[in-house]
Amino acid sequence: MTKESEIEAKIPDLEEENEAPEGKTTIPSVLSYDEIDRFLLSIEGLTTLLAARLMLFAGLRVGEVVSLLVKDVDLDRRAVFVRQGKGGKDRWAPLDIGTLSFANAIIGPWEKDSPIFKESKRTLQRHMERQFLKAGITWGATCHTLRHTCATWQLDKGVPLEVVRENLGHESIEVTQIYLHLNIRQRSRIYQEAVRFGL
Repeated sequence: MTKESEIEAKIPDLEEENEAPEGKTTIPSVLSYDEIDRFLLSIEGLTTLLAARLMLFAGLRVGEVVSLLVKDVDLDRRAVFVRQGKGGKDRWAPLDIGTLSFANAIIGPWEKDSPIFKESKRTLQRHMERQFLKAGITWGATCHTLRHTCATWQLDKGVPLEVVRENLGHESIEVTQIYLHLNIRQRSRIYQEAVRFGL
């Protein structure tokens, strides 16, 4: 059995995760900063890396990523336009300068109405799951884990809750508040580690 087929065999055949069901609060799993580094460094292929960055740093869902057209990346607004996201809503998602410049370098000469990604949603999901395993992240991270990580990262950096809600396209603030609970737990753990020896 080849290494590629061993990795393929470990990938669960799951659909993309959704936000917590109505009336149920679940704390999502997110990548640590070390896992983010390992994951990004494991990716081969420029468009795959761009897709990962759009999920990780702009909080796009995998279906939103594969639907992007060249014209949806707006250098002036420093954002990406998400057409018909979950619930059929359009939104602008801000892009960090690294992802924006990377996208510009890749898609610069393409026709404005061209799709950026050729893969189907499921193909991209499975490809990302292989990348997680290649990076040694074996606890079941998915494309939606990147979105969860984005939300938590924004809160870590002090982005207001309502802005995070708009960036991610959540229907209600209650969904976004799930990440606030996770953020508090992470900050508490970091604080406890820092003061363990009286620092």
